[in-house]
Amino acid sequence: MASKKLIPQLLSCQALKDLLRISPQPVAVLEADLSKQIKADFDAGHIPTAHYFDQLEYTTPTAFLPRGLPDVKSFEDHLTRLGISNEDHVVLYDRSPSGFFAAGRAWFLFKTYGMENLSILNGGYHAWVREINEIATSETNVSKDETKKFTVKLNEQMIRYFDQMMSNLSLDIHSDQRVQVVDARPPNLFNGTEAGHMPNALHLPYGTLFDQANQYLKSNEQLAEMFQKAGVDLSKPAIYTCQGGITASVLAFIADLLGQKEHAVYMGAFIEWQQRAPADMIIKGDIKPAAN
Repeated sequence: MASKKLIPQLLSCQALKDLLRISPQPVAVLEADLSKQIKADFDAGHIPTAHYFDQLEYTTPTAFLPRGLPDVKSFEDHLTRLGISNEDHVVLYDRSPSGFFAAGRAWFLFKTYGMENLSILNGGYHAWVREINEIATSETNVSKDETKKFTVKLNEQMIRYFDQMMSNLSLDIHSDQRVQVVDARPPNLFNGTEAGHMPNALHLPYGTLFDQANQYLKSNEQLAEMFQKAGVDLSKPAIYTCQGGITASVLAFIADLLGQKEHAVYMGAFIEWQQRAPADMIIKGDIKPAAN
């Protein structure tokens, strides 16, 4: 029997349209965001078959972890109610004007909770409207198949916490055990006197990853070159960080797309680091002068 055709991790709008018509496996489309405030926009018009997915539902924010992981049992029940099982292929998108944003964080959440069959829509909702312009205004009825159930299979390798970051950064920079840390924040935060960055952190700003003309993710060749120029070795493990855990997740997704085998996201990100790390673990004020 012929094997199933693999669904790409990064989907074009036309590819998603084709999948919704004829798919080699069940496909669940989720508009992934970080609050219920955008639900009104979803209700006014969304990609056909999509369900709205607030990835912060069933989470308990804290000062150090404002965007933690959802309660496992509640998350399982929520996805099961949406008719999603571990065998489905989940396609994520959002309404970011930058291509995709919250969908990257949702990808990290699903990977952490054991979902392997995942894609992100390149360009998100705005690209879909521009290219396909097929919009639904009512949410698709959920299948009543009682056999479909989502079960969390926690992948702890996707997550790093404060103590693990401290231990890693306390190692000698030349140690084989030390894992490279890559920061996705904009230059004014990474280099700024009010924020700063972790010692020896590599810098690859989220804002440089997308083609400004059309807001699609840059090509794999361009992205691989950007990682290389930033000093990131994709053949070795990396921990991705940012201000609050979202753009770091986008970097982790891209690293996965480019073939990096081990990639984690620091959950607390700089929100936590700035509050808890000792002063010598926050490097500030080394903004480079603009080139003439």
